[in-house]
Amino acid sequence: MAVLVAAGLLVAAPAHPQPSPVRDDGASAESASPSTSQPSSGSSSVDPVRPSLAYEPLLGIDSPIGAIEYRAGRGVHFGWTGLNVGGFSTVEFDRPDGDPGELSIDSVNLLVLLQPFEYVRGFAEIEVGDIFSWQTDESDVDSDPSAHVERLFLDVTLDDPLTGRFGKFQTPVGRWNLVPAEPFTWTATDPVITETAYNEHTTGGAILGTVDLGFAPLSYWVYGQFLDPLDPGNTPPPINRSVGSRIQLDQSFGEWSFGASFLASEKSDEWSYLGGLDALWQVGPLALSSEFMIERGELEERELWGIYLQGVLEIWPEVLPEVFLTGRYEHFDPMGFDRKANVFDLGVTWTPWLWLRLKGGYRFADRQTDDVQRGINLSISVVF
Repeated sequence: MAVLVAAGLLVAAPAHPQPSPVRDDGASAESASPSTSQPSSGSSSVDPVRPSLAYEPLLGIDSPIGAIEYRAGRGVHFGWTGLNVGGFSTVEFDRPDGDPGELSIDSVNLLVLLQPFEYVRGFAEIEVGDIFSWQTDESDVDSDPSAHVERLFLDVTLDDPLTGRFGKFQTPVGRWNLVPAEPFTWTATDPVITETAYNEHTTGGAILGTVDLGFAPLSYWVYGQFLDPLDPGNTPPPINRSVGSRIQLDQSFGEWSFGASFLASEKSDEWSYLGGLDALWQVGPLALSSEFMIERGELEERELWGIYLQGVLEIWPEVLPEVFLTGRYEHFDPMGFDRKANVFDLGVTWTPWLWLRLKGGYRFADRQTDDVQRGINLSISVVF
């Protein structure tokens, strides 16, 4: 029965861990390392400091539905019902160059997974945002909490090669967006191209699965937005309809992985067309990941291209276990606008426990734009 895997360990330093309770690649989290799309040669289920926390419940009671148990970083499991409830929250401090700093609670996210039968499961992510924000040059605290539906979908699996999905889910473009939530990424900032080229979510349906080619598994997605967006964000502005696809080839031992994406988006009878390539490569202790995207069409705000290369390296595992250096270079070019930039993100990530992740970094850029700002980014994420 699937369980809430909230934060996989970073023993092998996968390039972009995505240990979500239900990853939007369609895999259950129970049998996966941080992500089936990530290279990994180490265990993903043992707490590096206190291994017992990964398996032994901190709280548990017997009930008519079986044992109700809470595990740190994995949520509450409700007996034989197939119901798991967990969540996460992140505290951030950002200080753009030349501006005051801001301390905020990014959000509190509730994650609910219900799998009453082997081939049927539902998933919901409810986010409460705008809880707390304080500017260092002001005395007042801003607070205007509001709840939003981040994800809400039903999966029906006919067999390993075929799953049908209906609802609101992550748009499967590239790798970063499969599960981009702050606790499950290596850096406190996202690549600029992933925040501007497409909408984070799709409201509609998808067919996805994995086919064994013998030498490597091939994952595929075919999806589209045929419903009005559910609780859409504003950046970039939501589109009306879309159709897209993705394929991903993974090496059996997790040393490399390649993917390709296509997305056609329509807004006010105007279309844009996105193509992308992405890859992961494990080179000894160094994990590399990269995405390239180009988008053209009739939507002026989506005339752009970009590429990033990210590396993650465990510093000194014998002395400083679970401390990683992170670095990312990105070129971002909104064509037709004088806003192209070269962006460098350097930082450190420490995961002392399964349920806790601390990050610190600085963003360098050769120019500042509406999309790119230099500055310090710090975060503390807790998965419960």
